[in-house]
Amino acid sequence: MVEYAELLRRAREKLPLVQVSTDRFQVPEPDVMTDGKNTVIRNFQEICGVLRREPDHVIGYLARELGCPGVLDLPRAYLKSKIPKDSIATRLREYVEKYVICSECKRPDTHLVKEGRLMLLVCEACGAQRPVTVRRVVAPEKPKLPVEVGQIYRLTIEDVGRRGDGVAKKEGFVIFVTGAATRGQTVNAKVTKVLGNNAYAIVQP
Repeated sequence: MVEYAELLRRAREKLPLVQVSTDRFQVPEPDVMTDGKNTVIRNFQEICGVLRREPDHVIGYLARELGCPGVLDLPRAYLKSKIPKDSIATRLREYVEKYVICSECKRPDTHLVKEGRLMLLVCEACGAQRPVTVRRVVAPEKPKLPVEVGQIYRLTIEDVGRRGDGVAKKEGFVIFVTGAATRGQTVNAKVTKVLGNNAYAIVQP
């Protein structure tokens, strides 16, 4: 009769190995070189393989965060600017924290799921889910000009230009007024054109 301990040992040998630590998860350091005005990540495909993420997604994140175009030429990736290795390594660590590591169990056994406009990070180990968002770069709004084409403004002529047009100002904005050639004169002027920091207007009766 086989002893109980021997039966237990055999049973344990048939059980699949369960990883209980994230020590096995080691993201390779980016192998970076400069090629003219470009920065090349030579082991990019290897990095994406360890992360279990699509190269398009990873290079898109790096390009957005580093503020330059990114191009895939697997197994390499190109960033269309000179980027220090430390900056690339830092952004990759941020990517791992945001798009790979489970916030609950801290394991890397996750995948991304798109649900409508929302992207979820789903953990295969503990089942936790959390949304991940893409930071959008918002272009600064252009300052509103103090004058608009087609509008009539009451202006005082402060000077006369070389062509004989009156020169007025509104909130520091220079306006050349055709038909007004006397300093100190106050007129109604209709704006006809705005170019850069200047505007052009004609006197209205």
